Amino acid sequence: MRGLMLLGGACLLSTALQASDCQLLENTDALPERGDIRIRSIDFDASNVFDLNEPGTFWLHRFANYSHIITREDTLQQDLLFAEGDKLSLAELEETERLLRSRRYLREAKVSISHYCSESHQVDVLVESWDNWSLLPKIDFKHEGGVSQYSIGIAEDNLLGTGNQLQLDYAKDSERTGYLLSFASPNMFGSHWSSALQYADNSDGESYLLAVERPFYRISSPWAMGFELEKHKEELREYQRGEESNRYDSKRNWLQSYLGFSLYASTYSAQRLLLGLRLHEQQFASNLDTQNGLPLDRDLSALWLEYQWLQSDYQKLYQINQFNRTEDINFGWQWTLQLARLTDWLGADANGWQLSSRLEKNWTIKPGSWLLTEHHFKQQWQSDEPSRRELSSHWLVVHHLTDQSSLAARFHLELGREMYRDELHQLGGDNGMRAYPLYFQRGQKLWVASGEYRYYTPWSILRLFDVGFAGFVDAGRAWDDPWQSSEASDQLLFGVGGGVRLLSKYSSRGTMVHLDLAKPLRSEPGLDSWQFRAMAKRRF
Repeated sequence: MRGLMLLGGACLLSTALQASDCQLLENTDALPERGDIRIRSIDFDASNVFDLNEPGTFWLHRFANYSHIITREDTLQQDLLFAEGDKLSLAELEETERLLRSRRYLREAKVSISHYCSESHQVDVLVESWDNWSLLPKIDFKHEGGVSQYSIGIAEDNLLGTGNQLQLDYAKDSERTGYLLSFASPNMFGSHWSSALQYADNSDGESYLLAVERPFYRISSPWAMGFELEKHKEELREYQRGEESNRYDSKRNWLQSYLGFSLYASTYSAQRLLLGLRLHEQQFASNLDTQNGLPLDRDLSALWLEYQWLQSDYQKLYQINQFNRTEDINFGWQWTLQLARLTDWLGADANGWQLSSRLEKNWTIKPGSWLLTEHHFKQQWQSDEPSRRELSSHWLVVHHLTDQSSLAARFHLELGREMYRDELHQLGGDNGMRAYPLYFQRGQKLWVASGEYRYYTPWSILRLFDVGFAGFVDAGRAWDDPWQSSEASDQLLFGVGGGVRLLSKYSSRGTMVHLDLAKPLRSEPGLDSWQFRAMAKRRF
């Protein structure tokens, strides 16, 4: 017995001596410059939706916390890009933090080193997370141009704390009504495979979606694989000056499968090669309301090869696209180039080629000012058909005046040639011109520019909605529509307005309610002198 007591005392003394050299670490700059530091332990600190110690909390917040299932530790564990015993990499800690923050059921995440043990050259890592409210009586709405659109239902974005999503909706918009049932898992059993199942029964047809994918979930991922099957049937409508001019039925069948490999990967850059197959069939049919013909049926089934080059240079910013939320913005180059072979033995209408490319790059102009850009290009060649081409470019400049105000300027350009009739660009309402009805202009070419003053107040409504204000001016034009008269889409549009922004900061959807009143700077028959817009979206 005495021997056992001595042995136990020795173990306790050894543990105490081992722990004595482990000190709190407040800054990673204090770590020694050596490459063999290991992760000794990983601790988790998951917080509920509301901090009940903050002033202004009442029974509603207490009930929300009581009825909410906090994200489970194993759910957080499954997203970690490191494990106990691994060699410490600060880049992996930062990448894990971004991955956790991208999960809609988390409002914020932080991955840091809590202790450093100088004798054993080990560290303790702390993973902190703050939950969003995930069980939502879902109410999305939009009203503009005299048209109301809404959806009601229920959505759970963190089912039993597992991160899985379940949703049931009833929706009505300007074109259809219907029911939607969907399930999605962003990380099945910690395998980094994601899945999505969706079924919709709409007034104009049934639709379903099945998708399973293991993406390049981290910059050093060695491979990726994906499969997607979709059938979509709906009634499409065409508009002229915001008024309906034609209807027809559309049926889309889509299947895509791909396999990707990493050609090169380092801490901050990667090059990848993907090979894939897609079956893409689009068919159109007349109905009782068809008055102005139909788009062309088409089959664009193809084999494709894609090259990706990307850099990882993220910064944590605020008040860019939202407010009062952390935004991870990548300032590295991101470029993809895809070459597809349209082939008749897969079902394509004719043999041909498709070339598409995407380029994203963001810059810090000066402290407090940023430029964000995104560009797309696509060209298609098929025998006995004209060459089709699309180019789009998006530019956003944000300048912070103070911690509570900023200026934002946006420019968007779309240039198309020989576009398919059902894919023409639309301008009006939520497509850039807030003082005009939906679908007011359309064409193969479009540009829209906006300037906006944003003010972020310290106000909060019941600690559920953060309040902001915006004043804006919009200008734009859509033109070159081969199926409508030039008079319908060749005039320059201007509009001014202002509104309120209500951010549901603690919601897993992160939506922002826009309440805008805007005035078109022109008058014509049928155009209201003021447009009221009420809608929910994710951007300011």
